Amino acid sequence: MLKTIYIMLITLIFTSCESKDPSLVEYLFSSSNTELKALEFEPSSANCPKCRMPLKSKVNSAQVVFDDERTYIFDDIGCLILWIRDAQIDKKHIKIFVYTTDTHKWIDANKLYYSIKDNTPMGYGFSGYEKNQDGFIGFEDMSLKMLRGENMADPKIRKRLLGK
Repeated sequence: MLKTIYIMLITLIFTSCESKDPSLVEYLFSSSNTELKALEFEPSSANCPKCRMPLKSKVNSAQVVFDDERTYIFDDIGCLILWIRDAQIDKKHIKIFVYTTDTHKWIDANKLYYSIKDNTPMGYGFSGYEKNQDGFIGFEDMSLKMLRGENMADPKIRKRLLGK
């Protein structure tokens, strides 16, 4: 009887400590990013807070760094854009970094150019590039397309962009 009460008490303690939004706690990569810059990580050492998939590569990944030093890492820039919208994050208090496809380094997302039809982890099609090319768009345009659902995950958009 006493053993059952202890088990119930422990279960109650653990369930009451659970976050209502696991993406804000469970997938926090770092709580002490004092330099407020992109953090290096090993593939498969982090999960995306939006889709919960393990990050298989740095390419196409993105990070959001908060003024209070919290850092979250995403497998796809599209996931990051949707997560910011869903969590109602004020963009004034964050920095966003994307790992570039062409030069393989972390760069401020606002300074990059985005392909609209690359093969990305979640199939949204947006990859960040340091060097501009024909058909690439800026961060704001990419964000708007992502929020409107105008990305490669939509079969009609995919067919229009790829001609397949």
